[in-house]
Amino acid sequence: MAEKVKALTKKQLDVLKQKLMEEKTSLVFNDQVNASNIELARPEGSDEVEQSITDYTNSHLLRFRNREVFYAKKIDKALKKFDMNEYGHCTDCGDWIRFERLLARPTADLCIVCKEDSERDESSSFSGRQSKSLGKVVDLTGLMA
Repeated sequence: MAEKVKALTKKQLDVLKQKLMEEKTSLVFNDQVNASNIELARPEGSDEVEQSITDYTNSHLLRFRNREVFYAKKIDKALKKFDMNEYGHCTDCGDWIRFERLLARPTADLCIVCKEDSERDESSSFSGRQSKSLGKVVDLTGLMA
């Protein structure tokens, strides 16, 4: 039987909230998180090789920006939970999430037991997998033919 996790103390909550706020301000694309577009390099008069390099760089820039946008949304969601006094509760079982887990991953919304169950379910199900980076369900059954 799993050990009952104690509620987070005020000091622990303060540490975690500060960590979330620091992570949000440290995002590279923080000023562009809410922008729908981003300045991409478009060299004029370049040859095919230069254009390919530029396209490759822009592709990675957009990918990194999109990952940060996704992470910024998770941070905002966690900060809203502070306002509603729900931060630190597992969204599946309702128990407290250990302080050590939240310190390592302050946007976590599942306790370690529920997270392990979720990952086990995800890895055993071929169809309906959930994208870890986009949070969307991905149907892979159509790829089998």
